[in-house]
Amino acid sequence: MQVYQGIRNLPSPLSSSVLTIGNFDGVHLGHRALIERVVARAQEKGVSSAVMTFEPHPVKVLYPDRHLHRIFDLDDQCHQLERLGVDVLVIEPFSREFSQLEPERYLLEWIYRPFVPETLIVGYDFSFGANRRGSIDFLKEHAPNLGCRVEVVPPVKVGEVLVSSSRIRQALEVGDVSLANQLLGRSFYLKGIVERGAGRGRTIGVPTANLHTSAETLPARGVYAAWAEVWGTRWKAAVNVGWNPTFVSESAGRALSVEAHLIGFGPSPAGLMPPTSDASTNLYGETIKLEFVQRLRSEKKFASPGELVQQIHLDIDSASRALEG
Repeated sequence: MQVYQGIRNLPSPLSSSVLTIGNFDGVHLGHRALIERVVARAQEKGVSSAVMTFEPHPVKVLYPDRHLHRIFDLDDQCHQLERLGVDVLVIEPFSREFSQLEPERYLLEWIYRPFVPETLIVGYDFSFGANRRGSIDFLKEHAPNLGCRVEVVPPVKVGEVLVSSSRIRQALEVGDVSLANQLLGRSFYLKGIVERGAGRGRTIGVPTANLHTSAETLPARGVYAAWAEVWGTRWKAAVNVGWNPTFVSESAGRALSVEAHLIGFGPSPAGLMPPTSDASTNLYGETIKLEFVQRLRSEKKFASPGELVQQIHLDIDSASRALEG
């Protein structure tokens, strides 16, 4: 997949394409239905499949008070689009000035001239340009004049739930990672570097990997069953997202911590050993990925460390059972 930072960096216009435009935050099931249609149509016509997306996310620019958090970062989005078979990805810089483009100019200068789309495929709720005047009706009226078909992909549902990035964020806000995973069509995950924490886990006999992550979205405070991937190996894990209220006050606006206990963690299988022999039980500085499967309970403050340890062992058993399937 060829990736360009804005249409200004395209070396030349595409000879022809099938194009879609959108934010694609999370690349969820609805996005996948759209992208798969773009790729299939492009293959039928023997032209390039193309995607235009935006950075920063338009909501962050236009409505900063909403404090929107991306589900996954831009690297994940690029990776998912490449996996789906997209040929060309343009990441267009988004600004207030860009949002005020008249739809007629947008259609001509940002869609037709750079992409020469044979077909423009959009979602059912797509709009663009100043005051969102670039509606689907606008496209259907004006795009054919440029030799471009317009196709609209209907909404996707899981059961009775409409798949959308906002619905996925809502699910994560209450810790419903199971629903988020269903709507994503893959596991919600966090990825980051293992850093030194307070060391309490080791002192109470339950060592944890403390994840330093740049992810914008975390699930609600609580304990989760998750898969941990490190050194190419997957381990069952019990993950706590929270403030450790048994030991630390929740005041002062502290950031949430993410701590994972890798169940049965030890030396990796042959061929997957880390670079140093003692690193098989020392994850500091290593990259770890946590794929969340199920929320086990909310975070709570316990009367004593001993009571907390008892609960942690119950959590580990619960996580192991939840991951058996």
